Amino acid sequence: MAEISTQIKGNKKLAQFLEEQKSNIVDMWIGHVLLPQNDPFYTEVKLNGYQTIDELIYFLESGSLEHVVKLTTKIAKERIEAKANIGDFVHNINIGRSIVYELLMCSLLNEQEKGEGVLLMQRYFDHLLLLSVEHYTALKDSIIENKNQFIQEMHHDRLTMLGQIAASFAHEFRNPLTSVKGFIYLLQRELEKTEQSEYYFEIIQNEMLSLEEKISQFLYLSKMRGLEDNLVKVPFTALIKKMFEFMYPRFTEANIIVQLKIKEDVYIEGDSSQIKQVLLNILVNAVEELSEWKGERKIEVSLIEKNSHVELSICNNGNPIPEYLLENVFQPFVTTKSLGTGLGLSVCKQIVEKHNGTIEVKSKEEFTCFTITFPIAE
Repeated sequence: MAEISTQIKGNKKLAQFLEEQKSNIVDMWIGHVLLPQNDPFYTEVKLNGYQTIDELIYFLESGSLEHVVKLTTKIAKERIEAKANIGDFVHNINIGRSIVYELLMCSLLNEQEKGEGVLLMQRYFDHLLLLSVEHYTALKDSIIENKNQFIQEMHHDRLTMLGQIAASFAHEFRNPLTSVKGFIYLLQRELEKTEQSEYYFEIIQNEMLSLEEKISQFLYLSKMRGLEDNLVKVPFTALIKKMFEFMYPRFTEANIIVQLKIKEDVYIEGDSSQIKQVLLNILVNAVEELSEWKGERKIEVSLIEKNSHVELSICNNGNPIPEYLLENVFQPFVTTKSLGTGLGLSVCKQIVEKHNGTIEVKSKEEFTCFTITFPIAE
C-alpha cells in the first residue's frame, strides 16, 4: 500500500474540481481510447473510467492508493479477455492522464494548486499504470504457461498413442517377415544355385535386412525401453572403430573421406547394441546426405574426454539441415529426406537419453555436426 505525506490531505479544491469534471473527463476519454472490435467489455470500460477518477479523488483526499490494486486487477482481467493489445492498454491510461492534465491547466485553480495537482496526479497515474501492466503481464504469462502445459500434455498423449500404433504395426509385420525369411532359406537350400539366382537372393536378403531395420526402429520408438537388462561396461572406442569398419564399403562406394581422431580406451556403461544403433543411424544419414553432394565428401569424427564425460562428434560437409527443421529434427517423423521415415534421429535421442547422455546438432554451410555425450564408466 502506498501512502504519501499528510500535507496533501484535505486538498478539497482539487478533489472538488475532478468531481465536477468527472463526466466531461470520461466522455472525452471514451472518444480517444483504442479498443478491440466488438469489445465485450465496452460498457465496463466507461464504468472503469469513472472508477479511475473516483480512486484519484480518494487518493487526493486520503493520501492512500490502497483501492487501486482492486481496480487494476479488474481492468487487466477484462483487457486479457477482450484480447486487447498491451500497447493499446498503456495508450488508453496515458490518454486519460493527458485529458486530466489539460483540463486542470484550463481550470480556475491558481498556479500553486495546479502545480501541486500535476505532481499528485503524476504519482497516481504512474502507480495506476505500473499495477495495470504488472497484472496484465502476470495474467498473460499464466495463460501462456497453461497453454504450453496443455500442448506438452497433448504431445505426450500423441506420442504414447503413436508408440502403441508403432508397436502394433511392427509386430504385425515382424511375424510374417519371420515366416518369409524361413521359406527363403529353404528355397536357397533346395533350388539349384546359379550366378543369377544368387544375385536375386542377395537382393532379397538386403531388402529383408532393411525392412527389419525399419521395424526395429519402430519398436525402439514404441517401447521406450530402459537399460536394466543389458547394462554393461562398453568399450566405446572399440565400438566406434567396429562401426566404421562395418560402414567402410559404403564410404568407399560413395567416395567419402573419413578422418578419425578418437581417444583410446574410453568406456561407458550401457547396452552396446543400442549404442551401435545410434552410431549406425547417424552414419547412414551422413552417407545418404553426402551421396548427393557434388564436391569433396568428408566425415570427420572426434572423441574426447571432458571432465567425467566423453564427447563424440560426427560431422559431414553435405547440405546443411534447413533452419526451420533444425529445432525439431529429433522429433518423430521429422525428416529432410523425401522418402525418409523420420524415425532414426528420434530413436537416437531416446537411446542416448536412456544412457544419461545428451545429443545435439549444429548445422552450417561448412559442416553438420552431431555431438553426443555419455558419462564415463567408473
